[in-house]
Amino acid sequence: MSLSLDLFAGREDAVGAVCTPPADSAPAGLATPAGLGGGECSPRKGRKARHASDARRVQAHRAAHARLDVVVAPELKASIASIAAELGFKDAEVIRDMLKFALTNRNWKQVGLTGRGAL
Repeated sequence: MSLSLDLFAGREDAVGAVCTPPADSAPAGLATPAGLGGGECSPRKGRKARHASDARRVQAHRAAHARLDVVVAPELKASIASIAAELGFKDAEVIRDMLKFALTNRNWKQVGLTGRGAL
């Protein structure tokens, strides 16, 4: 039974191209990386970039996601932080999910903010 080790075949080089070394450049069963042994590298196949630049990516993110800055009492902040710590989430994730829940499960226009009547 013979065991051959092909350590570098199909390995990616530093720029992400898939390299295959030439068969005659290495001892039996061993291959060298394409950059050292003159092998061939094909460009990595993958999906194209969605945005032309980082600035365009940030612009698209800001257009798709609104941001709210909210001031709360220290007691509310402590409650949100304890819930977040217990569940293993960030404070912002807890607040976002609470807002989604509140907007989904109550008709605020009909009931009002304090339950005393419509707005």
